[in-house]
Amino acid sequence: MPYGGKDGSAIASTPEIEQPGRHAALGPATGAYVPRLAEGVELLGEYEGSGLTQATYLARIPGGQVVHLSRLLYLVLSGLDGGRTVDEIATRVTAAFGRPVSAGNVEYLLAKKLAPLGLVGGGAHRDSADGQAPAPAILTLRFHRTLVPAPAVQHLALLFAPLFSPLAVMALLASLVASDVWLVRSGQLDPALRSVVLDPVLTLLVLGLAVLSMLFHECGHAAACRYGGARPGRIGMGIYVAWPAFFTNVTDSYRLGRAGRIRTDLGGVYFNAIFAVVLAVIYLATGYLPLVAAILVIHLEIVGQLLPSLRFDGYFILTDLVGVPDLFQRIGPTLRSMIPGQPADPKVSSLKRRARVTLTAWVLVVVPLFTAELLLIIVGIPGIARTFAQSLDSEAHAIVAQFGQVDVPAGLASAISLILLVVPVVGLSCVLFLTGRAFLRAAIAANRRHPALRLPTMAVALLGAGGLAAYWGLLPLPGHAVSHSPAPSHVAVQRRAPARPIRPARLAGTPARVLTPVSAHGFDPLASPGNDPGDENNDQAQYAIDANPATAWQTQYYLGSPYLAGLKAGTGLILDMGRPVRLSSVTITFGTAPGADVAIEVGNDNTLAPATLSAFTTVAGADGIGGTYTFTTSSPATGRYVLIWFTKLPPAGADVFQAEIFNLVVRGSD
Repeated sequence: MPYGGKDGSAIASTPEIEQPGRHAALGPATGAYVPRLAEGVELLGEYEGSGLTQATYLARIPGGQVVHLSRLLYLVLSGLDGGRTVDEIATRVTAAFGRPVSAGNVEYLLAKKLAPLGLVGGGAHRDSADGQAPAPAILTLRFHRTLVPAPAVQHLALLFAPLFSPLAVMALLASLVASDVWLVRSGQLDPALRSVVLDPVLTLLVLGLAVLSMLFHECGHAAACRYGGARPGRIGMGIYVAWPAFFTNVTDSYRLGRAGRIRTDLGGVYFNAIFAVVLAVIYLATGYLPLVAAILVIHLEIVGQLLPSLRFDGYFILTDLVGVPDLFQRIGPTLRSMIPGQPADPKVSSLKRRARVTLTAWVLVVVPLFTAELLLIIVGIPGIARTFAQSLDSEAHAIVAQFGQVDVPAGLASAISLILLVVPVVGLSCVLFLTGRAFLRAAIAANRRHPALRLPTMAVALLGAGGLAAYWGLLPLPGHAVSHSPAPSHVAVQRRAPARPIRPARLAGTPARVLTPVSAHGFDPLASPGNDPGDENNDQAQYAIDANPATAWQTQYYLGSPYLAGLKAGTGLILDMGRPVRLSSVTITFGTAPGADVAIEVGNDNTLAPATLSAFTTVAGADGIGGTYTFTTSSPATGRYVLIWFTKLPPAGADVFQAEIFNLVVRGSD
């Protein structure tokens, strides 16, 4: 669905209805002057189901933006046929309006009300009343690019329009409910999600289906618009704050009644539902488990689209239900009208009671929600920055390693994860910048109007900055010593496959030498049947002992928790030393992200069974590590097999955890 207006741009409104006779002409009236509409302007008629106390009318400018007009302004526009003079237009408007409208009144309305909105052609009346363009909205779609041109969209809409017949809607919604109940009862949701997260190829498949569902969503808006009798425009893509977003130009749906507009609003999620039903039918026929995960993702898309807080489908459904299409533009007037002793703002008093109550309730929910989220983001900036830097480093190294191993699907999945990591941070930064700029401009304007506010404004700004600095730890507080002690010695220095491993400490009197493993294998004796493959990427195990810093063995991906997603107590890599050995140290180069809890164990049995673990002896261990780390031991235990056992994994992306070993050096004696 479009993100801001039904075409992705904000809806413009004119000031309150102008009363004829209030304004003289801007100069000597030129009754012979022939004004004309700007090229591409289309008059859409009265806005049906309006929440305004007085009738409002619609006109569309060439960019697709819809402008709401008073009856008087609409009558003036409707008189511009390229042949009538100002005197003739005034006579025509007087007859239709029922009150005297002079040529001077018409001149004024053309110059000061209609020309600034781009509705009147020529340059004679293009100056606005105040000479200032409105500030760009924060939550609006920018950088529009066409994906499907309007003629092609209209053909698609005509093709899909029959899906909105009552019988088709009832049949498809019943199919959706039936398929959802069946999938939930089948118990396949959890295994499907795990299989997708653990396999980069399947992750890419599900993401691709999600994108197709989004595009089909836009076809739903277009088809619903066409079914109601309006003409859909192009399908395109833009940037919503900093997130890529699809949109459909369905501004022509404003000519429809309330039911037709709401049908157009719901058309997108309805087509998401159709897409989910089709995938369910394919899954029923093939049993291909990743399709279940894709169906779940599509349902999450539907829920997200129905939220009325941002310019998603839910927002447009709400605006069409109450008949007020510009809720965000009325937040400020609504808040000002709630101040005791203040008169109601005209943008609020001009609404019908039901629309006014709904608008006030929406503002009372959305404003505190946005404010709380904004404050949480601001106070959490240091933590967000640290987590972002660590995750970015982890993802970047994962991409290098995966493409270095010619694991293209995994590399592409990591690249997408990197994009999904960066884009929200850029979006948050953009929101903070635009919000801060808006507050700064408002404060400057208020201080210019009321100089007495300058000192309180400065005091509040200084207190806020000081409070943030103290909360972020940038200012020392009384009674709180600032620690300059070095990091604990067990935290490894994070670096990528260093050229020279850290030299381990040698135990006094113990002759130690480098011991070369005969082989390495993934070791997953606690695997849950049906939930994971159970081999812990055994085919990659040799990368851990090949002395190549560009290759690595990795555990499987685990979703939701660093403790192996709660599936089992641990997993690891087992080294066959070829003979019983006694260890003095093991130096391992892990991935750069810290967070791994690791134990080094020795034993004489490599049977892949839970009982084998009790035959191993733990000789060293460390928690929360990453990078290159040396485990030292003085244990006399010996064994042919060395087990590197993970009980906690470091982060490898958003809510994904995975350990990796690039290289290792075992030292000890026979």
